[in-house]
Amino acid sequence: MICSENCQYPWQCMICESVSDYFVKQCPQCQTPKEQFCRLLNTNYELNYQEQYKKIGIIEMECNQDRHNQEIIKLKISKILPQEIDDNEYFKKEFIIRPLTVPLIQSPQFQSVTQEQANDGVLFKSTFQYLNDTDLVIFENRAKAQMFLNSSIQNNVQCPIKQYIELKNVFPFQKPQLTMNDMLRWLKIPYSAQQFALTSIVIELLKRSYTFQAQMLQQLQFPIPEELSRLQGFTNLILFDIQVAQVEDNRQNYHQEIIEISAQVYNIDQRKRVQEFQKYIKPVDNPIISEYCTKQTGIKQFQINNGVSLQQAINQLTDIFKELGRFCIITQGDIDLIILKKEAERKKVKLVRNFTYYINIKKVFPKSLRSKTSLKDPSMTEMLECCGLLQYGNHESGTAKVVNLANLVDHLIFNENIRFDEKMLQYTCKI
Repeated sequence: MICSENCQYPWQCMICESVSDYFVKQCPQCQTPKEQFCRLLNTNYELNYQEQYKKIGIIEMECNQDRHNQEIIKLKISKILPQEIDDNEYFKKEFIIRPLTVPLIQSPQFQSVTQEQANDGVLFKSTFQYLNDTDLVIFENRAKAQMFLNSSIQNNVQCPIKQYIELKNVFPFQKPQLTMNDMLRWLKIPYSAQQFALTSIVIELLKRSYTFQAQMLQQLQFPIPEELSRLQGFTNLILFDIQVAQVEDNRQNYHQEIIEISAQVYNIDQRKRVQEFQKYIKPVDNPIISEYCTKQTGIKQFQINNGVSLQQAINQLTDIFKELGRFCIITQGDIDLIILKKEAERKKVKLVRNFTYYINIKKVFPKSLRSKTSLKDPSMTEMLECCGLLQYGNHESGTAKVVNLANLVDHLIFNENIRFDEKMLQYTCKI
């Protein structure tokens, strides 16, 4: 066993067998490069000079405790020059980030940031200037990198990072479920260094001649393979509602056919409804609707008689979709698109893929605005009241529903800074 009283991390030269500190890059006696340690790490020592990043950025973070809407509340940025690593001088700065959409303190005992500090924090975007001159960015793991990207999208800013290295994935002698404490212990880094723990680990590896290589880079993007290019950054939102024929006694053999489709196109940039769609649908199985149905929906028999087929209505709505670019359907519940899909299958009506994903406004309505006494998803009336909005028309009619939905979406975007994005998506069964 190699030992040395003066070296905390001893290594033995392969040529002269003298013992020296791991921190040195070559043997002090015979000037042999420190190849032994590099070979154990399965990395080429010579790449330190052939493929070396000039400035490495390291990002560490702390998030709130809200699992449904996580936000970064503390951000630590370090910048290291590998060629000057022995000087132990490098840039590091800590930021308290002002929360965007949710209250900060859900579990104060688990967080190091107080509500007062968060209220006086900086905007997330203001930290980007410290990453502009970095050649490489390192995160602890993929989840932290994804959180940084999510925060960029929440704040409606372009993420400055396209590629990164996940330290847990490239750490030498890695084990399954490797934790930050495991890496600190393996490198014998003292507990006092844990304030910038990831930075301390990267510095230690660089001092031991470890090389971060281009082959380690990973792409920073949402893991939504087919919808990725089409859905990121919605330009328009489709406020959608259907009405179905119904009877008072709810007979089991009664088909609740769609008798109305209502939709409005809300353009986020213009902050207004730019197009409307409303069609009455002729039912096939039960052409005559009940008085109970008329009372509940406001739809009369003569309107149904002058209606169109479900196929015609879907074709016309699909034509509108083609002109919208990136968009997503928003509903007041999970049932609308499920009913539409089932009836389309039964009547052999072809649906485009845009009907397979949607955002349920009740599921993403901010918890900070909800009633503190109710554990259920809020109704449209409750959401409007929480936002101080007046209800439009008879809320049971399809037209009134989409108008109220549009007013609510407008308020959430421009008064509550809510961004409707991929994390909110729900899916029906595949078509």
